[in-house]
Amino acid sequence: MKEYQSIYIENLKEVFRLNAPPAEIPENARAYAEERAQRAKRIRRLSQENTNLLRENLFPTLDNIATASKEDIQNLEEFAAALNERGAYLDLVLCYLLHNALITYARRWEMRDMLIRELYHGAMALFYMQDVLQSAEQNTYQWRLGRLFGEAASYIRRYDEIEDIETRGYIHRAMGNLALVYPGLKREDGQRKMAAIRRSLRILTDPVYHEKSPGLPWDVYITRSHQERTTGLGLLRAGENDSQVLREIIESAEYVMDRQRETAAKQGGKPAFRWQYAYEAAQYHCGIRPLSYFLGWLEQAYMERNEQDYTLEGTYYNMFLPALYADYISKDADCRMKKKEIMQLMYRRMTKYVRRMPDNQLSSAIQKQLLSCVTTFAEYPDGLLEKDFILDLVACRNPDGYVSSRMAAAVAEMLVYRAVSTAPELLIGALGCRNAQEVQQRRDELRTFAYEGCLLHNVGIMSFNHFVRHIARSWVEEEKDMYQCHVWSGKIMLEQSESTRPYVWAAMGHHRFYDGSGGYPDSYRREQDPNPMLTDLISAAVHLVRLLDDRMHLTSQPLGLEDALSQIRADAGSRLAPHWAGILCELEPELREYLKDGQVKAYEEAFDLLRKKN
Repeated sequence: MKEYQSIYIENLKEVFRLNAPPAEIPENARAYAEERAQRAKRIRRLSQENTNLLRENLFPTLDNIATASKEDIQNLEEFAAALNERGAYLDLVLCYLLHNALITYARRWEMRDMLIRELYHGAMALFYMQDVLQSAEQNTYQWRLGRLFGEAASYIRRYDEIEDIETRGYIHRAMGNLALVYPGLKREDGQRKMAAIRRSLRILTDPVYHEKSPGLPWDVYITRSHQERTTGLGLLRAGENDSQVLREIIESAEYVMDRQRETAAKQGGKPAFRWQYAYEAAQYHCGIRPLSYFLGWLEQAYMERNEQDYTLEGTYYNMFLPALYADYISKDADCRMKKKEIMQLMYRRMTKYVRRMPDNQLSSAIQKQLLSCVTTFAEYPDGLLEKDFILDLVACRNPDGYVSSRMAAAVAEMLVYRAVSTAPELLIGALGCRNAQEVQQRRDELRTFAYEGCLLHNVGIMSFNHFVRHIARSWVEEEKDMYQCHVWSGKIMLEQSESTRPYVWAAMGHHRFYDGSGGYPDSYRREQDPNPMLTDLISAAVHLVRLLDDRMHLTSQPLGLEDALSQIRADAGSRLAPHWAGILCELEPELREYLKDGQVKAYEEAFDLLRKKN
């Protein structure tokens, strides 16, 4: 690699480390806040350096990729490989952009082997970009992903013309990975997924291809195809009952379980939990086992887990299993009530488990398991509320994010109190208040809603924390578009339960401009919001804190209060509701006083949450 590329990668790793939550709970919140501010400055410096490195050295080459030298092309391939360090993308979107440029080059110069290889690698980067969006149920890259895998797989027709064994392997892998294009639970997508695996297995098990390419890892390809087919269990949980799908899933579950037993016998262990689950779940869905037996099996597996096991296998038992259990018991109201105590026990223990998890264990896979628990949450009126469960986990895994929301909540409280005192008409209609007198009588209720709305408005960002921590430069359009999907992820999480449902509109609307002229998402309609004046208030509080927050500025300085309020005035009537912008500016003395210690106190609150043992 070239020197600038090595520097870039080292900067990436350093920014990821600097962005990490504290490994241990800090004793002194003020010292931590000061140290965090210094880290933010270093992140800005490294991010600006990385941005300049790419602008000066990489982007000119990408802009003229068709005329790049062979040396440049080889260097770009090495850089892309280094950015995908052992399957873990250090810079996911940049990796995709590199592979996309190499596809263009290979196409221009008719380099078939290179084209097939880069189509595969480009598609894999796209798959992980799409995977980031899965919690938001956005299929932004689905069509493009299918096109790249499909083009690479199409070379199966010219198999005999291709002599390079590695290239043949990419064709088979692309053909198998066409199933990844359809991750959702819609029936038509499920049918396409199953058809893609069916076609791939037909070729993978054909002895003719084994004879043509004896050096390929056929057993690995076949096993992975069967493993992918077991993910069709999600379709069965969603109600799919096609007989062919049922038959194929149980066939694959049994195949994978047999391989797992063989491996376990050789190594003296036991089959991995995820494949044990797939086997038992397939037995239930196909009518071989009753639900009572399956739930009992899950309960037994849970009770045998190790509460201090933070390996991937340990997280399956401690996090993935409770999410599955909640999903299955929620299908039947009676079953859900009968299993209340078990479900509550699982949630309490999982919260404790997540609190103790070392930060370096929080991979994207584990993050996904954590989110699955939120989106399948089984809430009971007299039990643990999803609202509290989410806030506990936000503080655990991202205290910096919690502090930003907590500071916005404090600002929102100020706005409510000032409005109730001086302009109660601004809150008529909020939570059903019919007149100014009722607004004043229900001041505390309005304050609580604004406070909790700020704490929960950005919960969808949990789905994107791991992705964002890997960005150490100015964002490109793909990253901006992906990040904006956090509002959809938040909506999906908050819609799940009674305690969080009232805050869905704040999650959807806090980035949308008051006058509808900008922001996102376009689908948020203020006139449809049951409490638009509260969403406007929350948006104003959140926007002010974002302007002040040094973590929100990768390559530029955060604003001081005076400049931030100047920006608030400029945004009045467009981005922000003019009355809330005006009250924010009136509150300058109170805000200045709050900001002296507000951040430190918010960190103290976050760390106190982390210290909770029950």
